[in-house]
Amino acid sequence: MNNRNARLPVLLVLLFISVSIHSNALAGAWTQKKGGYYFKISSNYFFTKNEFNHNGNRVRIFDERISFENASFRDFNVTTYLEYGLTDRLTLVGGLPFKILTSEWDKFLTGDIFAGSESLNTVGFADLAVSGRYAILAEPVVVSLQGGFKFPLGYEKKPDNDGAPLGTGDVDVEGHLLFGASLYPLPIYLTTGIGYRHRGGPLHDEIVYSAEVGYNLDKFLFKVNIDGIQNTTTPPDLAGMPVVTPLPGGGGVLPSVIVGDQHITKISPSIIYSLRKGLAIQGEILHVLAGTNTTSGTMFSLGFVISG
Repeated sequence: MNNRNARLPVLLVLLFISVSIHSNALAGAWTQKKGGYYFKISSNYFFTKNEFNHNGNRVRIFDERISFENASFRDFNVTTYLEYGLTDRLTLVGGLPFKILTSEWDKFLTGDIFAGSESLNTVGFADLAVSGRYAILAEPVVVSLQGGFKFPLGYEKKPDNDGAPLGTGDVDVEGHLLFGASLYPLPIYLTTGIGYRHRGGPLHDEIVYSAEVGYNLDKFLFKVNIDGIQNTTTPPDLAGMPVVTPLPGGGGVLPSVIVGDQHITKISPSIIYSLRKGLAIQGEILHVLAGTNTTSGTMFSLGFVISG
């Protein structure tokens, strides 16, 4: 077996670590007016030494690999997000992150012999998400449909340096049903949504959901979002293919590394402060509450919003 194939389990783990912390929160149900726009650019930082394994237990990264210790994963990215009103009912939505991914660990040989530390970096654009949101009802609640695609931008699915991939390298297609309501005269709004994501490649499809409440206070907007992914199959699985253990009648060997389809639940509180009309600053914390085959940790975000 060549070195490339020997490190395949490591690559698989890094793949699902690297793509699991993206915010999957559905946007609000409201559309932009014709010619109106909402543009946000944010810097985001995530660091962790823990993950949720295939049983949903919080463990150290690479906990199942006895030759690895002190493993960690870092994701620093700058992400742009745009909404633009093509008509009063139809809004174009797009998002693109530029990522710097770092994976580190200490490696040991048989007999607890320290074999050195490894640090691998992957830099580049991740997946481009493009969709359209169409308002089908404005009163008494806002109801919208949103559908679109996620496109890989030519990065390597298995980087030459064996670092964390920037994505799966496959095209995903998804659709969402969104609801929104203002509780005026109270300065409160509610929005929620549910969607279905068809995965490219060997991974199984996903059901995505989101709920958000926001409260306006003068120049401040306080909001909390809960969102998640429920896979259409039940992990564990290996690289998107189900693994049945023990084998019928007993016996069977559990793979040393089980990665694949994910369940994820996250909470994202944030504060937005209006600097002036059309310009705001946003601070956000995204925390992974629970999951399977995903990272455990917290992302910190600071962004600027331009609207008009």
